[in-house]
Amino acid sequence: MVEDILTKQNLCVLNDTSPTYIHPATGSSSALDLSICSPDIFLDIQWKTLEYLCGSDHYPISISYGSTKTSSTIPSWKLRKGDWPSFCRETKEQLECSNPGISLDEFSEKITAIANHNIPKSKFCVRGTTQCGLMIHAKKPSRKEKKLNLHQFMIISSNIKLSGAKPD
Repeated sequence: MVEDILTKQNLCVLNDTSPTYIHPATGSSSALDLSICSPDIFLDIQWKTLEYLCGSDHYPISISYGSTKTSSTIPSWKLRKGDWPSFCRETKEQLECSNPGISLDEFSEKITAIANHNIPKSKFCVRGTTQCGLMIHAKKPSRKEKKLNLHQFMIISSNIKLSGAKPD
């Protein structure tokens, strides 16, 4: 039932395999608490349970928003310049005859390696860094970009206030 709701509403579960509940009498643990978010922000959220129970039978959950990267640049794919015939050929060679029980991590590693070999990358700036500030001031944003940036800022600001984190 929960899975149906998540699928129909296009939501993502943040939980990893960590337990969120410990039974006081038996000491057995399970993941009773679900943390859910929109797919738009899923990759920007870090989720973990904390070790100290604070007198409860549920582990505290820490959810933080934002990238953990400290670099001022993050690579991005130049999709228009990719060698797509080679990408398709390598994908068929390496994944078509693969073990059907391949793990998601193995699959992701293989696809990423194939992409790295066939699709060039560029770099873009991370907002909030000095280098990015200079780049932003050099390019005047369009109306659509201004609207989108304001919307993103409001979402990030509200999440910072909710988590109690202070912006850099």
